[in-house]
Amino acid sequence: MSKQKDSGAALALDRAVHRWDYDVSVSKMRPMVRQWKKATLVMARELYLAKEFLTGQKGQYKDPEADDFLLYSWSSYCEEIGLTYQTANNWIKSFIPKELSDTGKDVLLLDAPAKTETTADRALMDARIEKVLRTGKRPADWTTKEESEYKRRMESARFSKLAEELNMPVVARVKHDHFADILKRTNDIENFQLAERHQILAQAVIFDHIEAYLKTFIDLEVQAQAAFNLALKTRNRANEIAEMNIQLSEAIPAKDEENDGE
Repeated sequence: MSKQKDSGAALALDRAVHRWDYDVSVSKMRPMVRQWKKATLVMARELYLAKEFLTGQKGQYKDPEADDFLLYSWSSYCEEIGLTYQTANNWIKSFIPKELSDTGKDVLLLDAPAKTETTADRALMDARIEKVLRTGKRPADWTTKEESEYKRRMESARFSKLAEELNMPVVARVKHDHFADILKRTNDIENFQLAERHQILAQAVIFDHIEAYLKTFIDLEVQAQAAFNLALKTRNRANEIAEMNIQLSEAIPAKDEENDGE
């Protein structure tokens, strides 16, 4: 009985395949794909906002009686809407909100993965890119893919240099950690107020850019590392400015003494 059923199903499927029509299928699928892309984009944005909110909550899940108990979580949200959080995370990884995209529109990267290249192809491209890195001259048949990889390596080199600078011990750049001294005397850095209105506005813009930059990192651990790098860069710069200020203050009395001697 089972064999007859399998045979009948195979025959029905074969007939369905033979009845398939290219033009009819295109006419049917085109609007469906448009609707699917639109709905998928809306869903991806909602998932992005939900995860940002839920993973950004302050509190804990262990003690329901505590004031900081969190009623909802990212995983519970995904479960309630009928998605595993792994699937939701995969969608979010391919989503760029309009606030962060170059086009000013929500973007969902739905392109198929690039064709797998051979080892020989990769080696040839690497050699061509290395030559351009040395000479700065691109060949006539330079491809878009090679240009993209070239820019990626240039950017990687720039970030490596920056990382090296960020990780340099403060004592190697200044005589004293003035920033640490200020932190010991000040409970809240926000107490420092700028005098000029245009400076206050410029500072607010910078803070907004920093916030937007950190939100580009979906992984909270990576986001924390990026925030630490920014703090370290600011700390080093603050120490350098303090050191220059001290040197300038010491130079002025010395100059006054020379004038008095004349």
